Amino acid sequence: MKRLKWIVPLILIIALVIYFIIKPKIDAKNLEYTYTYLEKGKIELVVSSTGTLEAINTVEIGTQISGTIKKIYVDYNDKVKAGQLLAEMDLKLLKTNLTSAQANLSVSEVQLTHTTEEYNRSKILFEKGVISQQEYSNSKYTYEQALSAKKASVAAVKNIQVSINYAHITSPISGTVTERSVEEGQTVAASFSTPKMFIIAEDLSKMQILADVDESDIGYITNNMPVRFSVQTYPEKKFNGQVSQIRLQPIEINNVVNYQVVVDVDNDKGLLLPGMTTNLEFIIRASKDAFLINNSAFRFRPNEQMLKEIKPILESKSKMMLPDSVQQTFIKAINNEDTYTSSNFKKKLPATIDGFFYINADENLDFKFIEIGIKTGLQSEIKRFLDGSELTEEIKAINGIKSKK
Repeated sequence: MKRLKWIVPLILIIALVIYFIIKPKIDAKNLEYTYTYLEKGKIELVVSSTGTLEAINTVEIGTQISGTIKKIYVDYNDKVKAGQLLAEMDLKLLKTNLTSAQANLSVSEVQLTHTTEEYNRSKILFEKGVISQQEYSNSKYTYEQALSAKKASVAAVKNIQVSINYAHITSPISGTVTERSVEEGQTVAASFSTPKMFIIAEDLSKMQILADVDESDIGYITNNMPVRFSVQTYPEKKFNGQVSQIRLQPIEINNVVNYQVVVDVDNDKGLLLPGMTTNLEFIIRASKDAFLINNSAFRFRPNEQMLKEIKPILESKSKMMLPDSVQQTFIKAINNEDTYTSSNFKKKLPATIDGFFYINADENLDFKFIEIGIKTGLQSEIKRFLDGSELTEEIKAINGIKSKK
């Protein structure tokens, strides 16, 4: 009886131990999972931004003289050629000034002729000793003064002639008139700065976008990087461009440092107009026909029973599949009670390695280590399974769990 008295409690203890050992597997099998399937498709890693369309080369044309605009020969959107007359200033005052300057030039020429004769005569008389040094010096001074007066008169005439030439406003380049800021009869003053009259875009078949990129993303942008963008007037249409320049001058917008990126754009069809707002996507990396997995599989949080059941599998597979530099750190982390939790059990894996839960061929819970490629907010590219198994679209990963009723 005494032996029986001890045997019964011992059997109960053994039964409890066995129960708690197999309970995680029992509970894990008593669960109903939801799944996400691997699929093939295209994935892109992009940086988003906004920008403004501009002509690549624009010239602001003004007038260097003050006066009244007599005639304007072009309007918005007109095509012009280099040297073409755009506008003409009123020449009445300039012509009057030119007549006056020419009259002054004639007077100075007469005076110079007279003083030259006087000077030559004085020079001869001085050499013969007939006149004094002072008389000779006065004659020479009057001659040189008349010579300078003539030069000043010639310069005044040339200055007015140049102004008359400036009164004819011509285009320095061939292009399209994108802005006209003046009207006929308007008076413009060029005393302190050149008044703006026209803006001409050289070639609207080639345009550029000036995009502001956040300092946290600028490191991903490189020259010649492909860019995809849209404009509000064609919301369903996608346009393409290419990065041509990254400007190093920082620009602070709402207390955030941005850098300006120049994107070259073809506009052969003329759909894009200067000033349009664009929504851009800088294509950092792209992959076609990639195996993709929904990120919900990575966000899945196993329960306590699943963690207990999967722990020896994680430890065994990590020894065979993970790089040496990662392996020891990961094994140490899953053997630490503080870090081996539903939210932290994969924390020590590098960004290029992840994994998901699945049910294997034996209908048991299992874990698959994978190498990650491009990762977006919704999907991730699976480059390979670290166990060397084949990638197929039939593979399904656990992304949810609910207890069976």
